[in-house]
Amino acid sequence: MKTRTSIILIGLALFLSSCIVKSIQPFYTAESQYFDDRLVGDFITKGKSTWKFLAFKTEWEKENQDKSKLTKEDYEEFEQYKNAYYVEYISKGDEAYFIAMPFKVGEHLFLNFSPLYYDENDVNGMYAQHLLKTHSAAKVDFNKDDTIILSWISESVIKRLFNEQKIRLKHETVGVNEDLVLTASSEELHSFLKKFMSSEIENKWNKDDIVTLNPHDAKP
Repeated sequence: MKTRTSIILIGLALFLSSCIVKSIQPFYTAESQYFDDRLVGDFITKGKSTWKFLAFKTEWEKENQDKSKLTKEDYEEFEQYKNAYYVEYISKGDEAYFIAMPFKVGEHLFLNFSPLYYDENDVNGMYAQHLLKTHSAAKVDFNKDDTIILSWISESVIKRLFNEQKIRLKHETVGVNEDLVLTASSEELHSFLKKFMSSEIENKWNKDDIVTLNPHDAKP
């Protein structure tokens, strides 16, 4: 949100032990967006990290009550993210802020995470010029005990499928750590997720890339 300034971007690495698959393009298409109000609220993990999911539309309208000050870019932002969540994540005093777009893959609900901000005062300017905001995808499961499970697509699983020639998807291996970055279009990525969810892949989910969210008023 544009009223947020000087925010530290620490990324998904804070709460995931492993590496998740990153993509240049979003994993969703315009037609697959699906807002679910069950995600709106405050949550806490076993490790005492806190999550807040806010409806982007609601927060945008609160911040932009004076319509006379709105620009074309403001309205374009609203149209782009009106079905999304604004996500605040705090762990050990460090903060991260994301846009999470909910979308359907068949009967399954997913979230497309993309980072929002970093503090240019805390990050070397030259270093910041090399940071690229990518996308990740997490499956959402609602449990009867009101907990929510977020399961990210793991890089180790996808690399294994590439090595076994079980999937074909545009990608690159970049950096000294040889990180896997998907370069396919959003339509291709969404189609891939459909096949991924319907397939009988062994060890499809890496436990290190799964987070359990408990309602904030419940004991994790």
